Amino acid sequence: MEEIDLQTTELQEVSQPPVMEHISAFSPSSSATFEQCPKQWYFKYVAKLPDPKGEDAVLGTFTHSVLELLLQEPADNRTKAKAKEIAREIWPQVEDDPDFIALNLGDVEALEFRKRSWTAIEALWELEQPQGVEVASTELEVKVELNSIPFRGFIDRIEKEDGGLVITDYKSGKAPSKKFEDDKLQQVLLYAAAIEQLDGHRPKRARLLFLNNRDRSNSQNRRVVEVEVTEKNLTQATKKFKRNWEDLNAACTSGIFHAKPQILCKWCSFLQNCSQGQEWVSPSR
Repeated sequence: MEEIDLQTTELQEVSQPPVMEHISAFSPSSSATFEQCPKQWYFKYVAKLPDPKGEDAVLGTFTHSVLELLLQEPADNRTKAKAKEIAREIWPQVEDDPDFIALNLGDVEALEFRKRSWTAIEALWELEQPQGVEVASTELEVKVELNSIPFRGFIDRIEKEDGGLVITDYKSGKAPSKKFEDDKLQQVLLYAAAIEQLDGHRPKRARLLFLNNRDRSNSQNRRVVEVEVTEKNLTQATKKFKRNWEDLNAACTSGIFHAKPQILCKWCSFLQNCSQGQEWVSPSR
């Protein structure tokens, strides 16, 4: 695996503050980005190159917003009709959002976007009965020192269940194959660790609701992936988080952020700035 010294690239010719000044907090998504590709992390968080949201990401934001507002309603109001009403009410905000505008969707494409969004929103009733959820909080920002690491995250939903707490995160895409479930659960396990650090109470379960905005027919792509929160899996999750933090600090100190060419390079916003990624996706490879 080739290492890239970004201190010698044209990007560094622009005066920028020291790398460590960019790390005021470390989130699960930031950790996952660095683990996936340190060079991508540099482009995103330090060089701050344009990182436009794709259609799936914008759709996911819209879906999350509707579900957040729906679960803030009294239990009896959490109906599909209410969800449609909320979606209509906030749709003008979506149309004015620069990320949505940048998609440059035509009328037919925008209609398809809305249909796919509703497919994901409606899937909630296949996975649970929202009227029966005892909501403790929605879209909760958590800031805490986690193993001496400045942790920050936004938890989609925390609910009360049988005297304990459950961490829930919505995913508008399809569920992963079984072999990748543990990796996907790292995010909600870190949220569970952060909540335990804050109030001393360990959540009972952590789960992901995969809503699958494309295919209604395949139940394996639309399902709940969950885990009981234990000392063992919390330790594993926080150790991995700490390892990524330490590796990031080493990269910041050395100024070297190596590339990890892989299949995901095809969808990387920074592909045009990365010769290793371009070589990986090249038809001649």
